[in-house]
Amino acid sequence: MARISLRLSFQDETALGPGKVRLLEMIEETGSISAAGRAMKMSYHRAWDLAENLNQTFKEPLISKAPGGVKGGGAELTAAGREVVRRYRAIEAGVTKHSNKDLIALEKLLPEPKRKRR
Repeated sequence: MARISLRLSFQDETALGPGKVRLLEMIEETGSISAAGRAMKMSYHRAWDLAENLNQTFKEPLISKAPGGVKGGGAELTAAGREVVRRYRAIEAGVTKHSNKDLIALEKLLPEPKRKRR
């Protein structure tokens, strides 16, 4: 079945899409920006750059970071971060729900997938 990939573009040309939202979810799950990046097969620098971008995009930071050290560092979502994830996923679910009939109709216009030979 076809699926929808949602990308929100804001007035200042910043965007929020499935990759950034998944990074937020993985930070919440792992408690670490680095671990979240590794889980997504993303470089350390890419994960940190995206985290910084997310924190600068919104009025309030989405990610609270604790520097590393003897006790280790960590990261967690702020209330604003959890709200952004919740609202993005709600928009995504609504679009998918209301587009289901059209997705099915579009799929009927596609050719049959080719079968792999053994």
